[in-house]
Amino acid sequence: MNMDYSLTTAHRLVLDVWGVTLPLSVYGLEAYGLTESTRPFNDDIYVSGFSRLIFDQVIGGHMDVELFSYGCSPEKLHWPDKALMKLTKTWEKDNLASSDSIYEIEATLISPYGRCDLSVATQAKVSLELNESFFVPVREYILNTKKYGWNCSKGLINPTER
Repeated sequence: MNMDYSLTTAHRLVLDVWGVTLPLSVYGLEAYGLTESTRPFNDDIYVSGFSRLIFDQVIGGHMDVELFSYGCSPEKLHWPDKALMKLTKTWEKDNLASSDSIYEIEATLISPYGRCDLSVATQAKVSLELNESFFVPVREYILNTKKYGWNCSKGLINPTER
């Protein structure tokens, strides 16, 4: 997950996320803005690339990031006293506690690099921008995760690249 800080404001949060799975068999085509004519194959969809997740009218949130070393075999970073290096940010805590629309995301954050738990409270629907050229049948992804999954050997790639 990459936060696009250039598009993020006090009430808008923009995330570029790799490897979204669209369970069409559960939620249907319409939930993702797809139709039968745009459906590329008869299977659930794995997006082998970045998609853009946009939260508008954000009213609160909380984020914990456990920092990792960079590389294909990342390790958790620790302070000299062996305590885990962790960043925490909460904003509009009262709104977060009272909101009916809270979205929970667990991901690896690109910068700063680490395991991220994110909770976002919003008063609007969340939108997801998909690049259909990255669509792969879920069955194909499961059979070849090295080909379609995140490839850390490429380093921190640009979200518009695959």
